[in-house]
Amino acid sequence: MDAISKNKATYATKSGRLRKVRTTRGREFYVRWRGGSGDWVSLKDLKDSYPINLAQFALWVPYVQRKKRIIIQKLKSKYWQKTHKYGIRIPKDIHEAKLIDEENGNWLWRDAIRMEMANVMMAFDEIDDPSTLGKEYNEITGHFIFDVKLGENFRRKARWVADGNKTSAPSTETYSTVVSRDSVRIILLIAALNDLDVQGADIQNAYLIAPNKEKLWMKAGPDFGDNQGKYYIVSRALYGLKSAGASFRSFLAKKLDELNFKSCIADPDVWRRPATKEDGSKYYEYVLTYVDDLIAVSQNAKKVLQDISRDIKLKNDKIEPPDNYLGAKVCTKTIDGTNRWVISSEDYVNAAIKNVEEIAKKRPKYTLKKQLTPMSGNYLPELDGTDELSAD
Repeated sequence: MDAISKNKATYATKSGRLRKVRTTRGREFYVRWRGGSGDWVSLKDLKDSYPINLAQFALWVPYVQRKKRIIIQKLKSKYWQKTHKYGIRIPKDIHEAKLIDEENGNWLWRDAIRMEMANVMMAFDEIDDPSTLGKEYNEITGHFIFDVKLGENFRRKARWVADGNKTSAPSTETYSTVVSRDSVRIILLIAALNDLDVQGADIQNAYLIAPNKEKLWMKAGPDFGDNQGKYYIVSRALYGLKSAGASFRSFLAKKLDELNFKSCIADPDVWRRPATKEDGSKYYEYVLTYVDDLIAVSQNAKKVLQDISRDIKLKNDKIEPPDNYLGAKVCTKTIDGTNRWVISSEDYVNAAIKNVEEIAKKRPKYTLKKQLTPMSGNYLPELDGTDELSAD
């Protein structure tokens, strides 16, 4: 570019202050034309032909950059300020996890860490010397994150994740989708209307069963115990990698396609295939995918999940009617002699109340009293069949 020299980039005002020279010299923009081709165009030419488009772009770029910084700052502060979940203290690293176990007189976090490391080792292939790898391989690091599972009796969960922010995976390999809540409700309605069975299952070590699309290696740290100091190639789609979600979804989609399931146009994570009931009537079997959570809807839903389990390991080999999906309680209610599926936030609300009560105990100035509600405690809105109110 033919930019102005550095000594000519500023000028002095009457008061002696330096100001930047306003000039378009040396500035170019890459323009994509309607025909699909593109060219670098000088700003001095572009501003005369497309003044409005250029002005909008100039306003948009700093706004996006500013918004990016704000989002990152808020996420960082939210993570590091969060100390408890459902009244249970959440550690930030393995050292704090050990201290919490010692204070509580149990080994809940230690057991969670050991279980995770036993599972995650399948993602690594040991090597002697990373210098023998090609230039396309990049070094990666990782760390533990901790959580509490509401739907599993507040089970402590440890997850070893890669520092995916240190990799530069292309955007085409990072996009992944999950089933929407609306789709779940619609499919459960279809199940009730067609008297279909509903079964659920979790995929064990979901991302780790998919091959890694990125070329990465790492040196094991203290999280790896006796394996500390060893070198590994990352051969599976580790949690935390930018491409992990897309790698796993691609792997799962291939397996479902082999079972003749096809992705729906309205929601790509609703899979269906034509089937025939025992009475000869035609219908569709469905599989809903939310990362590693599966729901099958069919006259024989258990068999559908068993077919999937031939190539994909299910957690504890367990297939059963779902009681929790997307963080909400799922159950059946009998209405007019027919089983209907309903979704409620009962477990989440109870956990939130317990959390508030625990906080109140530690702060004497707060007092909790039983409050009357405007409706009966036994009221179930999902079973309310009264007519909707008119516009008036």
